[in-house]
Amino acid sequence: MFILHPLSLTHFGSTNSIPSHFPNIFIPHQIYAMYSYYRPGNMNAPSNFHIPTIDIGPYLEDASTDAAKKVVDDVRNACMTAGFFSLVGHGIPREMQDNVLDAAKRFFDLPVAEKEALRHPLIKNRGYEVIGSQTLQEDTLPDLKEGFYIGKDLPIESEKVKAHPELLGQNMFPASLPDGDFRLPTEAYYAAVLDLAMRVLEILAKGLPYGDDIFHEFVSNDPVCIMRLLHYPPQATHDERQLGAGAHTDFGAITLLLQDTAGGLQVQDPHTQAWHEVAPNRDAYVVNIGDMLALWTKGIYRSAVHRVINTSGGHRYSVPFFFDGNAEAQLRPFDGSEPVGGRVVTVEEHMLQRLSSSYRSGGVGRGAGRGVGRTVSASA
Repeated sequence: MFILHPLSLTHFGSTNSIPSHFPNIFIPHQIYAMYSYYRPGNMNAPSNFHIPTIDIGPYLEDASTDAAKKVVDDVRNACMTAGFFSLVGHGIPREMQDNVLDAAKRFFDLPVAEKEALRHPLIKNRGYEVIGSQTLQEDTLPDLKEGFYIGKDLPIESEKVKAHPELLGQNMFPASLPDGDFRLPTEAYYAAVLDLAMRVLEILAKGLPYGDDIFHEFVSNDPVCIMRLLHYPPQATHDERQLGAGAHTDFGAITLLLQDTAGGLQVQDPHTQAWHEVAPNRDAYVVNIGDMLALWTKGIYRSAVHRVINTSGGHRYSVPFFFDGNAEAQLRPFDGSEPVGGRVVTVEEHMLQRLSSSYRSGGVGRGAGRGVGRTVSASA
């Protein structure tokens, strides 16, 4: 477990802190309750929950302008309140987005036996994941979705793969789909969204009081970045226990989500516990903060609880991109404070701990943060 000091908000224009009686223990599935921006004393405050839409175009054009500085401010405010924001002006062509969604549809239309042959025997974040592999929320039915994982393609004989064999390695692709229908569009999209994620982290760094290079180690050394193709079939049942993806937080640094027009993503307001729909916008990425950033900032940046319920009556497809970072980077608070009575863990240790507790028997997939009553896996 991690143990952290109470939160000070001095650098962010506030002298408020977590109450002195608040325990200093950080347990992975408790991060939301422990270090939420909405601390216990604020939980009964009137809710003004809002997921903003932010145009980062001005920042991408010239990061030195006043308009770019406003982008930094807007992103920081979104991270401190909702923990989610919609990103437009990102520069990724619609055609590239359409191509990766079409590739996902082609893959999930394959025969079940062909998809199951692509379940990776060793790496937890590559290959196919069958419907019902995950149960993200306690007291619910297995999640009604299937997935396919893609990361940076590294040869198995490389030293980095040998050092981190459970997180790095080679991709798997269906032999029956031509490269132009699956491998090429997914690889092109992966490269583009990786570049965008790096720029988002750059913006996040500028919004923090720790220097523009605060993420330098984290983004170096072939960071673990996973793209996940997801398919949510129509929900034929009205059983309230059946969710596409149960309530959870993401365990990495940031997630960038591309979704189709079906909708279904919901974010929880920590004041009221009400669920807010995130309206699909094909021009926008939905960006959310994960548990690593909440840990680094001691909760100043929120890792928000979210879930998916596919009520569209049709199929839902989405492509989340998880930036989990340099496997060897250490997870310690950015303010330099040391864990009290515990130890600093690496990104790899953090991730593998989640992976080991994310699935019931036989599952393959990525871990995540706080679910309702258990440590769970990430989806969107």
